[in-house]
Amino acid sequence: MSSNTLGIVLSLLGGVLVGNCMLPLKRIRTWPWECSWLIFSIVSLVIVPCGLAWLTLPHWPALYLSLNASELLPPFLFGIGWGIAQVLFGLAVVRLGMALGFTLVVGLGTVFGTLIPFFARHEASLVSRNSLMLLSGCFLMMLGVSLSGWAGRLREAPGESQKEKNYGAGLLIAVISGVLSSMLNLSFSFGQPLTQAALKHGAPPALAVLAVWPIALAGGLLPNVGYTLYLLGRNRSWNKLRSVYPDFFLSLLMGLLWIFAVAIYGLAAHQLGRLGDSAGWAIYQITMVLTACTAGVLSGEWKKASGRSVTVFSLGIAALAVAITITASATR
Repeated sequence: MSSNTLGIVLSLLGGVLVGNCMLPLKRIRTWPWECSWLIFSIVSLVIVPCGLAWLTLPHWPALYLSLNASELLPPFLFGIGWGIAQVLFGLAVVRLGMALGFTLVVGLGTVFGTLIPFFARHEASLVSRNSLMLLSGCFLMMLGVSLSGWAGRLREAPGESQKEKNYGAGLLIAVISGVLSSMLNLSFSFGQPLTQAALKHGAPPALAVLAVWPIALAGGLLPNVGYTLYLLGRNRSWNKLRSVYPDFFLSLLMGLLWIFAVAIYGLAAHQLGRLGDSAGWAIYQITMVLTACTAGVLSGEWKKASGRSVTVFSLGIAALAVAITITASATR
């Protein structure tokens, strides 16, 4: 298997994992959201990324001492931005509904996360074949996500949209969340000094990218845990944590699925070469949307949907499938 093919396969695998990572949340029995999110955050943003780095990278975490603040701060600050996006996403969904909120946040996060590294790092000319294919893939992705979101709104009960409040504020929150959500990929793309430091300390080239995540996700931990602790205090839900089974293990599984998806994406980007942090991110995100849509179908969410909504949904899925094919071709 060629490096390029391996990178595409890993991007697809990461997308499938992250597309399913929230499924355990639906089976939580007694814990409120903040209890599950606390465990999710600690596992996925601290324990696992640090554990993977410690197991695979020689001289970790001492290797960070060879870097100056200007090299460590960008991935950390981008991580904080991504963490804020996670908090805002929940607020956007409350105001706009899952269909429109998910569409805006994921769509903007994918486009900005794909194109900013592409342009900032001057990987290729705009008129090159790979560049045009990547841009075409982003356009089709936006079309597919938009159609899926529209289908979701068509599927909603007629009275649901009338209950939505603060629509304008919800749109603003969703846009901000979407832009900031791209910063998870920006922290990876602009965290190359950390990867280089790991290489200098003897890390295998394919695994050196794991040096980025402990720093980037430490930034993301601050908003996530901060908001979670605020809710735990406001709702007085600390005592709910005493009930361990099964909610603790479901929250743990949620965190493991997410962080391994992110780690696999990092490995995929390395295998994809110079366009890895652009095309790889697009493939990863599109696969996530496709997986989430498939999970919705399998769980029966579309059983009572109108024929019109199913048609629009099918067109969205088709556009996303073509987008993956075109974006994957751009890495050759």
